[in-house]
Amino acid sequence: MHVTICAAHDDDVGMPQGSSCMTFAPSRPSPMPLTMPHRPVPAPAGLVALMGFLFFIIGVMTWLNGPLIAFARLSFSLDENTTFLIPTVFYSAHLLGAFPSAWVTGRVGAKAGMMLALLGMAGGCVGFAACSAARFYPGGLAALFVTGCGVTLLGITINPYVTGMGPFHTAARRIAIMGLCNKGAGIIAPVIFGKTTLRTLGSTTRALGVTTDPGQRAVLISHFAHQIVIPYLVLAAGLAITALSIRFISLPPLHFHVDEPQQDASRPATDLPRSWRPQLWLGAACLFLYVGVEAIAGDAIGTYGDHLGLDIDNTKFFTSLTFCMMIVGYVCGLIMIPRVMSQLSYLAFAAAVGVILSGGAVLTTGMTSVLCMAALGFSDAMMWPSLYPVAIRGLGRRTLHGTAITVMAVSGGAVLPKLFVWLATTYDFTIAFGGILIPSYLFILSYSLWAARRDAPATRERLSGNPVTQPPAL
Repeated sequence: MHVTICAAHDDDVGMPQGSSCMTFAPSRPSPMPLTMPHRPVPAPAGLVALMGFLFFIIGVMTWLNGPLIAFARLSFSLDENTTFLIPTVFYSAHLLGAFPSAWVTGRVGAKAGMMLALLGMAGGCVGFAACSAARFYPGGLAALFVTGCGVTLLGITINPYVTGMGPFHTAARRIAIMGLCNKGAGIIAPVIFGKTTLRTLGSTTRALGVTTDPGQRAVLISHFAHQIVIPYLVLAAGLAITALSIRFISLPPLHFHVDEPQQDASRPATDLPRSWRPQLWLGAACLFLYVGVEAIAGDAIGTYGDHLGLDIDNTKFFTSLTFCMMIVGYVCGLIMIPRVMSQLSYLAFAAAVGVILSGGAVLTTGMTSVLCMAALGFSDAMMWPSLYPVAIRGLGRRTLHGTAITVMAVSGGAVLPKLFVWLATTYDFTIAFGGILIPSYLFILSYSLWAARRDAPATRERLSGNPVTQPPAL
């Protein structure tokens, strides 16, 4: 059976008349194809569960960066500036690997792309464990880059299955469900990592503080560095087993096409219509800032607590506080969108809360400041689900290129934490924190208000009961 999902382009966002379509087709099409125009195909429960599990894996690999910073600082004997190359390298993989990943997905298909991504992540885990045991930091960064490329490929591969399962105005809810899986990993993975790899972080740090003999110090550091080997080998084995399991799962391959007027269809797929260039590029800028501030709130919160004089045995678990608040944010978003407010209205609300919490972190001290920083997880939770579908709305056959641009924006997680550390060492941690986060949330707030005003005519038509169907996110 051949199923095509089509959605008419919306004049309110300045798109040409036509339709964008997503086709789910088995390897051997039946002689009687079934076409369902203007209707999303309900996703089988098994497909939703698989996508949720893969988003959980992305969360594990992404949100281990915070605990890895604490691990690398001690095991490789690094300063703060060098340690924060970990998120820089990991998120740089999204910038450099986005378009190659889109090309790979188009060449080999979604199923093979998932397998390659998982195997790449498994190889990166093995490489990082080996380099940690050898205390070879450049090699560990290279392995982390490979892991980041695998995460990028997996993200570009699985997003079409999630964003194309329903209408535009509920896209944020579907992505939020996947986000719950992703951020659930952000709670679980740092705790497990803290109880295994970082279980002796406090005692080793204290022992090094009173040990002056170089030989004894080397033994202490080497013993601590080897604690990552078994957990990461187990993680690599799990990723490899998941990749092999997908080999035997039947997945509908995705094919994109668009029915457009001849004059528009003749344009290259990379030629972006001027009418929605601001929507895409400003949306990508918002995603760049959002990922950066989320990385600061999630990955740097432990370091932030250390500099405020809090107990190091407690600060290693602060990342999980941020993700607990993200879970709250996702649940609130699922309840309120679109029943109480639209996804753009909720985005404006979340950005405004982010401005307030960032100011609270700057104006307070100690655990209160840390809690304000952790509460930013609430503001950050629904930003990707709300921003992503708006940014790539109505791209049609150019969707894959627009998706690659938004994935490249994830590199904000490489730039902003590095900028945060530089400002913190030059000025002050709280000043650096507020100087980055408050302007970022204000920019996102401005974009949400602009996009809501741009989308107002289509929203009025939908609420009035007219059959307006927006293009799927992918």
